[in-house]
Amino acid sequence: MKLLQLQKRSMALAGTVMTAYLIFHMLSNLSFFSASAFNSFYDFYNQAWIRWPVLALVIASLFIHVKAAIAIRIKNSQARGSGYHKHDKFHVPAPLVTLSIVLLLLFIVIHIGQSLLIDTDDVRGAVVNWFSSPFWLLFYLGGLFIMAMHLQHSLVNVMQTLGISSKMHTVVISSSVLLLTAGFAAVPVYIWVVA
Repeated sequence: MKLLQLQKRSMALAGTVMTAYLIFHMLSNLSFFSASAFNSFYDFYNQAWIRWPVLALVIASLFIHVKAAIAIRIKNSQARGSGYHKHDKFHVPAPLVTLSIVLLLLFIVIHIGQSLLIDTDDVRGAVVNWFSSPFWLLFYLGGLFIMAMHLQHSLVNVMQTLGISSKMHTVVISSSVLLLTAGFAAVPVYIWVVA
């Protein structure tokens, strides 16, 4: 039981680090609307002493989060034995949840790979090139959709675990996830429409 609690805490802590990074990443992306601010930020951010430690922190958090989630899922399925007979009004089948998690992980890995291959001398030009492609635009927006579903579900569960399950908190979580997703989607949609 103590091991399960430790796994849940490590998963939540790693998820918190990644959520903080997502907010930071979204806000830095929004600087795209000012070319000089965007270029200045990424000139600063892409210095080795900043870029690599941040990337290492994100990858370590992702690894801890995924490893703990797998361990918890295995323990839960062993303890349960069979599925619940009653579900909430809205029930997503377990295989679909698993597929969405695998797709989200794939999206994150590919996006990290893109960031490693980017021309750091012209980040803005690389971003415009990515999102001028219908494939990358749809891939990115699809990844954002899955990320939003995962965040919504995870944050509501964390609040319930903490004993906070009022409708107001659910509305605040939903609104925050919607704003974060809209912030991420703003740049690619703008590029697609304007470019």
